[in-house]
Amino acid sequence: PTVAGLAPTFGRGAMTNHWVDIKNTDLALIIGGNAAEAHPVSMLHMLHAKETGTKMIVVDPRYTRTAAKSDEYVRIRSGSDIPFLFGLLYHIFKNNWEDTKYINDRVHGMENVKAEVLAKWTPDKVEEACGVKEAQVLKVATMLSENRPSTIVWCMGQTQHTTGNAVVRASCILQLALGNVGKSGGGTN
Repeated sequence: PTVAGLAPTFGRGAMTNHWVDIKNTDLALIIGGNAAEAHPVSMLHMLHAKETGTKMIVVDPRYTRTAAKSDEYVRIRSGSDIPFLFGLLYHIFKNNWEDTKYINDRVHGMENVKAEVLAKWTPDKVEEACGVKEAQVLKVATMLSENRPSTIVWCMGQTQHTTGNAVVRASCILQLALGNVGKSGGGTN
């Protein structure tokens, strides 16, 4: 699902940044992954980054060892990654936090995404789908907009759904809206 989601988005099916680059991010959003148990080397890079001020948000149905190290933990219903990500985009677009210059220069079709998100993924629909209160979705969207560049990290918890490649695409769309792809400390991993 990662290759199938990344390749049509960026032209190749691999993470956009190296694990060492996490030291350059201001915020890491980990969704559907438990690096402390499944990817200890990447978790070590994340913990070193936290020592220098990087914030970490963990989005997962389970409170994991990785979530225990987070600055913000978000418990979503299993399989509701896309509504959560689009809920973040709702607040980003509603508050004009997207990187319009980046989008105009490098992204095709974001105006269609924006129209759909604002029309269909209102806070009440997001809460109904993923069980996360609007206040927490807004808090995470605010953290993402105030801490750039940010990176998004996912694992099997995101890809092992029947909609796995669509979830990967939604993660990429979030990063493109924020202008976090193609720069050190940004990216999709």
